[in-house]
Amino acid sequence: MTDTSKQTETRVVQTKDGDVHVVQPKGHKHRGVTVLFETDDVVREQAQGFSNFLKDYAVVGLAVAFIVGQQANNVVKQLVASFVDPWVKIIFGQDLSTREAHFHHGVSPVNVPWGAFVYALIEFFLVLMVLYALIKLLRLDKFKKPKEVKAEEKKEDKK
Repeated sequence: MTDTSKQTETRVVQTKDGDVHVVQPKGHKHRGVTVLFETDDVVREQAQGFSNFLKDYAVVGLAVAFIVGQQANNVVKQLVASFVDPWVKIIFGQDLSTREAHFHHGVSPVNVPWGAFVYALIEFFLVLMVLYALIKLLRLDKFKKPKEVKAEEKKEDKK
């Protein structure tokens, strides 16, 4: 630390061991000085930790997959609305999603919207088929993480 006997202003001083001190001139009262002091190493470590978190948990890849999944869902819904719905209207005479069965239990009628369920099943299977076709067409099933590849190589070496 430095000699404070001739000091005329408040200063922040870091000692050789890394401690931080607020040094004020003699005779002055503490005026509520707040010191925020972080070394470059601390900031660098925090940034590295955040970067490692993003890499370890594949956050960016997950976000991209979520957005692509939403768009694929929109495409499949439009596919169903454009190409499947007209054929269903020809076969059933009306929108499949509006078809209902009517049952009577005593005096009160019970409606079972079976058409909406069948429509959701058709849409689900079309989503599966489109995703399967895209994965096979773009050969996305060939991508493997380096850890998985190394584990498979070790298994093959043992055989």
